[in-house]
Amino acid sequence: MKKLLFLLVTLIIGGLFPVSMLMPETKISAEEIETDVIIDEDEPYALVRSASCCVSISSGTATVSSSVTGENGVSSTSLTVYLEKFVAGSWQPYMSWSHSGGAVQGNTDSTSVSSGAYRVWMSVTATGTDGTESFNVDGNTAGC
Repeated sequence: MKKLLFLLVTLIIGGLFPVSMLMPETKISAEEIETDVIIDEDEPYALVRSASCCVSISSGTATVSSSVTGENGVSSTSLTVYLEKFVAGSWQPYMSWSHSGGAVQGNTDSTSVSSGAYRVWMSVTATGTDGTESFNVDGNTAGC
């Protein structure tokens, strides 16, 4: 077996046995390539222009800010902000706040906290003439 492997490596290095002969060739025509996939990273949501949440902790108080701005035609937005604490190796629910409003919302909530690691995220729903859209947003834990 070692002699066969040595011979194969020698032939490949010497250029007498191309590596491409060891791999099956797959041919694909231009018609088979999917060309209608569109990824728009500048506008990830159809009905919402922007959505964000963040948490700042100072002197035993967590201040959580959340905002959402709907596109034209959005009549209402609702969001639930979740504050979680890292306990025994996993994120555990700590507090949540729900808000409903028009196309634009800006909210501030606060709660007492003890020492430890915290994170925030929110669930958003926007409703308008083009339908309803729901998604989650990770928060900024570096402060607001």
